[in-house]
Amino acid sequence: MLEFLLAESQGRQLFWAWLIIGGSLLALEIVIGTQWLLWPAAAAVIVAVITLTGAPANLLVQIVIFCVLTLIMTLLSRRFLKPPAAEGADINDPHHRLIGQEATVIHAFDDLEGQRVNGRVIFDGVEWPAQSEREDAPIGLTEKVRILGVSEGKLIVTRV
Repeated sequence: MLEFLLAESQGRQLFWAWLIIGGSLLALEIVIGTQWLLWPAAAAVIVAVITLTGAPANLLVQIVIFCVLTLIMTLLSRRFLKPPAAEGADINDPHHRLIGQEATVIHAFDDLEGQRVNGRVIFDGVEWPAQSEREDAPIGLTEKVRILGVSEGKLIVTRV
């Protein structure tokens, strides 16, 4: 077995072996969707290309290259990929990202309903109708408000 590992490169035979390993890992990654098998699959394809170029690398060197590439790509992916969504956060709710953000009042709040005060705010370049709990002093133009929630297309806000 040691002679096989240290023997000269097999050329196209090892190219196809590494390509099959990479394709199999990629197919398995597609099925389970964890992103952890993506990097070994990419490393196997890179090693396949290296063997195709005719670089003088025996099987042992190719395995070491595969392991090093897998390790490097896995560690780098943690830096460049987005972290998973927080527990309980609904990724399909586009309004969830608004909660806790600050907006600017562009139309002063006036009392039309008796309990809630209506106005308009701008957040991230988008104008929104807004409601605020009734307060002693009205919320004026250009004041900052914090978004508490979204209800029926209106932002529920409070003074910062």
